[in-house]
Amino acid sequence: MEGMELLAPLIGKKITLYSVQGETERSDVGTLEAAEGHWVRMRKSDGELLFFAIERIRLIKPFDSA
Repeated sequence: MEGMELLAPLIGKKITLYSVQGETERSDVGTLEAAEGHWVRMRKSDGELLFFAIERIRLIKPFDSA
């Protein structure tokens, strides 16, 4: 998918991902592992692996530890 290469600098970094699931907005913090096709893969600190359809993502921002 065109534009997914823009996420390449964030691969392997801790991020906050904001998404919409149905009518519910949610945010998740974890490490961005991949961004390919129409999917983004993120691993949370507890080992949980999450997949997000690109259409459901509202914002991806680098984690601010300050």
